[in-house]
Amino acid sequence: MRSKAVKGKILAFTLTAVVTAAGIGWYRSFAELETTVSQFKSGLLTQYSTSFKDNSGWIYAIALSPDGKTLASGSYRGLIKIWSLQTGELLYTLKAHTDAIESLAISPDGNVLASGSWDNRIKLWNLKTGILINTLKGHADDVKAISISPDGRLLASGSTDKTVRLWNFSDGKLLSTLPDTDWIQSVAFSPDSKILASGSENGTIKIWWLDDGGNYTLTGHSGSANSVAFSPDGKTLASGSADKTVKLWQFTKGKVLHTLTGHSGPVLSVAFSQDGQALASGSYDKTIKLWKLTTGELMTTFAAHSKPVWSVAFSSQNPVLASGSADETIKLWPVPVPIATQVNSPAPEVEAAPSEILSPGEIAQLNRKVYDQIDKSWRSTPTFKTSLVYRVAVNEEGVIIDCQPLNQAAADFIEEVSLSSFRQGGKPQHFYQFKVVLKPSGVLEVSPW
Repeated sequence: MRSKAVKGKILAFTLTAVVTAAGIGWYRSFAELETTVSQFKSGLLTQYSTSFKDNSGWIYAIALSPDGKTLASGSYRGLIKIWSLQTGELLYTLKAHTDAIESLAISPDGNVLASGSWDNRIKLWNLKTGILINTLKGHADDVKAISISPDGRLLASGSTDKTVRLWNFSDGKLLSTLPDTDWIQSVAFSPDSKILASGSENGTIKIWWLDDGGNYTLTGHSGSANSVAFSPDGKTLASGSADKTVKLWQFTKGKVLHTLTGHSGPVLSVAFSQDGQALASGSYDKTIKLWKLTTGELMTTFAAHSKPVWSVAFSSQNPVLASGSADETIKLWPVPVPIATQVNSPAPEVEAAPSEILSPGEIAQLNRKVYDQIDKSWRSTPTFKTSLVYRVAVNEEGVIIDCQPLNQAAADFIEEVSLSSFRQGGKPQHFYQFKVVLKPSGVLEVSPW
C-alpha cells in the first residue's frame, strides 16, 4: 500500500527494480485501434493504444493537461515525468521531491503543474519549462492529495497530519486549515469551485462549503475513502474506498444513489468522463472498471496492468482514459464516444429522498437541534458495549418525528437511551434525516444522513 505508516505500524516495502533502457512502448494510434461496441460491452478489454514505460518506481499519480496534449506522471522515487501525448516523447524529467509523489494536478489554463509529496511539501512548476515556481510549506506530515479549483484561484491539500489546507494558488499563501479526525486521503473541488470534498482514512467524507465555512459528513464506507470526484454537472459525488466499493452520492442530501461492486481489491482512484456519462475506477486488483453513471452498470473492465492501478484520468479532448500503475507503466485506453449511446439500460427507480438542504447554515442549525433533543433525553450511564446507530427524521422546525435503529444493539437499548419516545408514526411531506451514534463512552455524534 502507499502509506509509509498505518496507525503507528511501519509498512516494509519490497521493491524489485528491473533495469531496462528508459523509454516508452508505442503502440497503434487511436485511429488505427478500433474498439467495437460489442467488444466494449463484452466485459474484459486488454487492448490499449499506447503504453509509456516510466522506470522510476510505482506510478502513484497522473494528470492530463486541459488541451489533451500533455501527461504528467509522479512516482514513488519523487520524480515527475512530462510526456507528449501527440508523439509519445518524454519531454523532460524533474527530480521534484525527496520522497514519493502521491498527487498531481494541472491548472485550468494548463500552465502550472502542482505536486504533493510524502516530504510534506507541495510544489508548483511551470509545465512548459519545468521551472519551479513555488514551494508550499505547512503540512506536518505526508501530503496525500491535492486539487486545484476549476476557477484557478485555490489549491486544496490533504495530509496524514489530519488537516485539509486551502492555499491561494497565485501566491501560495495559506488561507485556512480545516481539521479532521483522521488522515486525509483525497480532496476534490466542485465544478463551481464553491464546495470541497475530502475523504479520510476512517471512511468518512466531509463536504465543506467554502463561502461560509459550513460542513457536514457523509458516512457509508467501511474502509478508507481513497479517492473522491465530482461529476461535471456538480450534482453527483463519487468515492472509491478500501472497502472495494465505489459509491455515487447525491451529496446535498447525503443519499447514496448507487454502490458499485465488482473490484476484488481496494479502490484507489475514481474519475468522471468529460461528458459525465461514465465513471472509471482503478484498483489494487490491477484492473480499471468503467461504469455507467445513470444506472451504476458495469460497462467494461480494462485489464492489462500487472500491478495495482493507483491513478486514472480522462482526457478532456480525446476519447481516452489514462491509467498509472505500480507496474511502472502508463496506459491509454480508447473509450467509445458518446458513452451514453453505446450502452443503453433503463435507469432504475431511485427511492424518493427527503427534502434537500442546500444551506450549510440550515444543516448546522438542524444538526444542533437534533443533538440537543437527544442529549436532554439521554441522561443514563451507558450499559451497552457496542455503539448504537440510529437514523432520525426531523420536521422543518428541527423536531424529531421518527427514530429508526440501524443495528441490533440500537434496537435492544432504544428504551434505555429514551429514543423510543421520538417515534410519532408517519412523516410530514417535508422532512430531513440525520445519523445518530451513541457510544459506550458516553459520546453522542450527530451528522446529516
